[in-house]
Amino acid sequence: MWLADPVFLRKSPPVRTQFILLIMLAWVALPLLFDLPLSVGAAFALLWMGRIALLFTSIKKLPLWALVILLLATSVWVYFRVGTIIGRDASVSLLMLMIVLKAFEGETLRDWQILLLAQLILMGGGLLFNQSILMAPWLVVALFCLISSLGLLAGIKPVTAIRQGALILILSFPLAVILFMVVPRKDTPLWGVPQPQQSAVTGLSDTLESGNVSNLILSNELAFNVIFDNDVIPRNADMYWRVMVMGKNENGIWHAVKEQYTDEDTLQLPGRALLAQQANSKMVGYQLFIQDDHGRIPALDQPLPDVQADLSRRVGNVVRVNSSREGLRRIHLYSQMTPYLRQQMDQALLNYYTQLPARLNPETRRLAQQLAGKSKSSEEFIRHILTYFKSSHFQYTLTPKRNQETQNKTDYFLFEGREGFCEDYADAMVWLARSIGVPARIVIGYQGGEYHPDNKFWQIRSKDAHAWTEIWIAEKGLWKRVDPTSAVSSVRVDKGVESALPAAQGAGLAPVYPLLQKYLDNGQFYWQQWVVNYDTGSQKSILSWLNLKDIPVYVLIIVIVIAIIITALPLVFWLRRQGNAQSQPLTDGINLLKQAVIEGGESEISAIGPLELEDILAKHNLLNDDLIALLNQYIDWQYGATGMPDKRSQRKWLRKMKQAVRNL
Repeated sequence: MWLADPVFLRKSPPVRTQFILLIMLAWVALPLLFDLPLSVGAAFALLWMGRIALLFTSIKKLPLWALVILLLATSVWVYFRVGTIIGRDASVSLLMLMIVLKAFEGETLRDWQILLLAQLILMGGGLLFNQSILMAPWLVVALFCLISSLGLLAGIKPVTAIRQGALILILSFPLAVILFMVVPRKDTPLWGVPQPQQSAVTGLSDTLESGNVSNLILSNELAFNVIFDNDVIPRNADMYWRVMVMGKNENGIWHAVKEQYTDEDTLQLPGRALLAQQANSKMVGYQLFIQDDHGRIPALDQPLPDVQADLSRRVGNVVRVNSSREGLRRIHLYSQMTPYLRQQMDQALLNYYTQLPARLNPETRRLAQQLAGKSKSSEEFIRHILTYFKSSHFQYTLTPKRNQETQNKTDYFLFEGREGFCEDYADAMVWLARSIGVPARIVIGYQGGEYHPDNKFWQIRSKDAHAWTEIWIAEKGLWKRVDPTSAVSSVRVDKGVESALPAAQGAGLAPVYPLLQKYLDNGQFYWQQWVVNYDTGSQKSILSWLNLKDIPVYVLIIVIVIAIIITALPLVFWLRRQGNAQSQPLTDGINLLKQAVIEGGESEISAIGPLELEDILAKHNLLNDDLIALLNQYIDWQYGATGMPDKRSQRKWLRKMKQAVRNL
């Protein structure tokens, strides 16, 4: 019984300790307050503050009926605010609110220990939502608080608990690193869960109208990181990352082609083996580290067929992951960096890519007819359009003039405003082409990126979001990428959006603290590559770097075991030393016997001496020869002339006392 329910676990910790544990709960829940619905966070804050207030009243815990009512109320609240009680958002919301409700019944040390263990589970919930490098310091602090809090609950002074918590964390770190590296891995991170339908990460919308991309530019969020195979460094102007194809215009708004459709069978893409034999094929391989946005994968023009079973291809040669899940992904792709995409087009597809809403933008249609009259081919018509942009004093800006016209926006842009961002130029280009029956479409994605030469990776942010067009060249049977923005601002394509915008607008995209941003960018890259996305491939890379990949399995196991033992030894030695330093075998043994047979407060139990304890045992028919011998030995050592024995003899006596208590 003493193992399952020792007396000290039924005691209540000091108010100061309870307050510290509640502060820790707030720290553990902090990241979730930014990711869960605001109403759920408000409910948590209200309950948390209520529990803090109870600490300074005579109410130790809420009655069971009150807790049941609060539990039902929070469950209903989550259902109506999240829309369900299953799935990631709802489950973590319920978990967070139930943990704070658990604090309302916190009276004994056992209750608070359970609360600490529940917070450990809640930490995992935080990682389901956010896997950025900023979560690393939060996690380290949370683990440190957890270890220190366990010390506080054990009765250790706060300063000592903090010092020991930090030391345990430091001594455990090498062992944790070794275990993280060698434990067998799946091909995807363990915390990958299905993605809710409402979630979006990259910010690219499946509709396009004036202002969509320019508004996204201002957020400057990280979209994805890229490593090119063989340390290839492409030109900025060659990197067009296609994500979506816009094919239908309704009332002036472009809509992406629906994801369930594919034209993969009609695409005429060269094989990787053939391109590998050509010296100037411009084929590249690369790895993406990207937050899953419903399986949308940015791929360089033009992505090549891939043998990966979890990838598929949708209309417009866009790449998709078949099973979308929360969290970061590592995707390896191959592309031929070319502006051309060959395809076999039937009449239905040709008709689809020439549709326009009736009676909209009449001036644009007239301009298209004029330019077509001077053109002998589709490519010459394209050149006339680009020349029109160059010669008519168009400007590239984040804040173009907008009229109040809700439908004929393209007319206003081409003939009055003459200011726009990439989506305005792409919209006008497709309207002009379709107006004379030339198939055309808008492609949404990213263009360019920022290269980090020290660590040889590219970083693409939302400021690199871009819209361009593809025009069907019937004479050659292919789609040709045409970026009308380059006609107005070639700097945008060659050097990035900051260089192309007016000084005031470009300065707003630059980081406030460039050096700090550089270190954060590098840290985020390594965090994604070696921690969040640490999978089988990463594990093999490390083994190869350590020259352990090709050694026999039994030798590798021996090496791993030796590494685990070596990294665990400092922690084991420290724990053993702490145990020896704080060990009081005689006191622990006699207190163990008292707790097994006596009910009462700490002061009452400590006041009972060994002779009185012997009388109590005899009175309840619990006294036997073993206990008589152990108590006599205790009296002789504590009060006899021989004095205290060495620690080894004391620990031997303690083992016998534990066995005697078990026999009770």
